[in-house]
Amino acid sequence: MANLFNFDDEFKLGIEAADIEHSGLVDMLNTTHELLREGKREEAHTYFNKTLGLYVHEHFTNEETFLESIKYPDLENHKKIHANFRKSFEELVPKIKSADNAAFRQALADTFAWIINHIGKTDKKYAKFYFEKQVE
Repeated sequence: MANLFNFDDEFKLGIEAADIEHSGLVDMLNTTHELLREGKREEAHTYFNKTLGLYVHEHFTNEETFLESIKYPDLENHKKIHANFRKSFEELVPKIKSADNAAFRQALADTFAWIINHIGKTDKKYAKFYFEKQVE
């Protein structure tokens, strides 16, 4: 399988539960990409919509619960970022159903870029806060 993206150590937060879920998100995007590459467009769309969509919702809920538990000061902003992604994802799903494969691939690449940017910047901020709090 030719992965679109590999979840490397540089994207790990050092928080096991988050790292496992983030790796799972990347794996699911890679699976969607592979299904599309194999010409299984309908299966790719269903997987993207249902499996990945449900996992994203579950992950964001878990992450927000964790951030509440550590009293993360930027929690409300983090929730807004998640809410905006959920809205964009929900709007994207019907668009890619009728789009050609190139547009589907671009949507997949854009989703990858958002997730990787979110993990690499936004989530790393809460990880830094968490580990600094552990030292106190």
